[in-house]
Amino acid sequence: MHTWGVTMPATNPLPLYSVITSITTMSEQELKLHVPASAAAQVEKALKKAKCETISLRAMYFDTADRELAKSKIAIRLRLEGDNWVQTLKMPGSNALTKLELNHNRPSPVLDLSLYAGTPAEAALLKLAKPLELRYETDITRLYRRQRTRKGTIEIAFDTGVIRAAELELPVSEVEFELVSGSPEAIFEIGKKWLSQYKLILDLRSKSQRGDALAQSAVNIRRSDTATVKNAVRNNEVLRFWAPRKARAYEIDKQDSATQALVSVTTECLEQICANAGALAEIDTLGVVAVGRPEHVHQLRIGMRRLTSNWKLFSGLAWLPEQDVRDELRVHLGRFGATRDLDVMLATVVPVLNDAGMPTMQFSSHEEGATPHDIAKDPSFQQWVLRLLEWTVLTPTTDPVAPIEDDTEQVQTDAVEDAQPGEQTQDEQAATEQSAEAAAPAAAGASTQIEPIIIPLTPLPHGRPVLRRLLEQRLNKWNRQIVRHWKTEDKSDIESYHDLRKRIKRMRYALNVYEGLRPNCNLNGYVKKLAAAQEVFGNLNDMSTALTFFSAHTQTHPAAWFAVGWLTATLETLKHQADEALTHIPAKIRYD
Repeated sequence: MHTWGVTMPATNPLPLYSVITSITTMSEQELKLHVPASAAAQVEKALKKAKCETISLRAMYFDTADRELAKSKIAIRLRLEGDNWVQTLKMPGSNALTKLELNHNRPSPVLDLSLYAGTPAEAALLKLAKPLELRYETDITRLYRRQRTRKGTIEIAFDTGVIRAAELELPVSEVEFELVSGSPEAIFEIGKKWLSQYKLILDLRSKSQRGDALAQSAVNIRRSDTATVKNAVRNNEVLRFWAPRKARAYEIDKQDSATQALVSVTTECLEQICANAGALAEIDTLGVVAVGRPEHVHQLRIGMRRLTSNWKLFSGLAWLPEQDVRDELRVHLGRFGATRDLDVMLATVVPVLNDAGMPTMQFSSHEEGATPHDIAKDPSFQQWVLRLLEWTVLTPTTDPVAPIEDDTEQVQTDAVEDAQPGEQTQDEQAATEQSAEAAAPAAAGASTQIEPIIIPLTPLPHGRPVLRRLLEQRLNKWNRQIVRHWKTEDKSDIESYHDLRKRIKRMRYALNVYEGLRPNCNLNGYVKKLAAAQEVFGNLNDMSTALTFFSAHTQTHPAAWFAVGWLTATLETLKHQADEALTHIPAKIRYD
């Protein structure tokens, strides 16, 4: 599989690439943005405004046949950097931008695993059940320079080339912003500027992640025994490679603070959003094959809804993203939703109406307006996901308010839920006012003796509740709101049903967070009843949306009156089914 039979060009790289010690351990913090073909010339021109260098980077990546390293999020490569061979191992760091990187100079392309004895990588390598083999290669031309900002020094690198596995290739066109010194804020400061100016796209996948997926596709195709089968497998691999990214289970350390937990779940949601947005924006495939589908929109919106639910779940317990970031989510959710609602109706509701006898009507798959492709690559949306990534990296990990101690303080719990991080509760505000009053006499006259106020240290109570209990308190409250919904709401108003559907959906997403904290908890019985109710309420919502759509088309499509009548009757039936499903949800959640 080794295809390097060519003479490598001699270059004179900057010291950054030539003065690597025999072993260098570093924490790499890097932001990567995809550069569309339409922006490549502009990005190259921007780099060449100041002194920059070019270097050839050709690398071989290794893993076992079972992808043991990739499953542990570890990458090992041998790379020819100009005239120098460097062996590099990368492992996950503390956040989405950070990686632990171990570099070794090598005299030739010989992979030496003994170099990792006594390093953080040793344990993972000793667990390998199979030998390493060459899995894929990269052939990159890098144009790079350093730039100082107010908050640090950044190396900007524009990479173009390919990732190669057997006969398969993926294009590479990305600009990387790596922190050399200073604060990680510097990465985002310059990254947001470049994204806006050149209409770049956030891509959270590393070259090794893309290469690993490509290598697996190459293996699957190579196993095909005939040309006909190989073509079929190749087509399937295209669909698999760019398949919609679904939600994955959260992984939360039980010792995490509420803010640390929120950062973890936000990172997972962000990966789901960016992966599906990347397919819709055709990062890898523009002009070659269209891979963005309605299901990508659906999964992207699930990622955004999970975020909304998580912010409500952790409100008052953890630091949240700034209010404008949370508000903007609704804008983008609505824009993507407008492109999906008609797709869903045409695919699910219209066939049912046709079977019921509705005359055939023709509707375009999309009304006038932006397509999912347009929205996914829109700079306003991309700026939003970049700001969200920035929050996961820069937010403090300590919680803004003291957690509530027990159920006897439920009133105080609700007050904290309503307060945003940084705001004062009523008790805190009263204490502040008392302090101000005590200090007032001292300010009345210059000759008055100043009497300082000393606030005593109050130790934290022993056995204060951990994150698990805080989440249980909130989930219990949400469950009571669902069960008691019709005590205050008007059943004749369809919007009341929609509100309840949103509460049920929010509860299901929140339970995913709790299961991430306690993977062995047994919530299956409760979740099944909640899921059954959600399905009925979802059908009710789909039919209601369809009724609104067909009602608006009765003037131009007389046959739409059939749909209006049928849907109106169906909605009444679904309302009764929704009411019945709600009675099966228990009044109390059992967590064990």
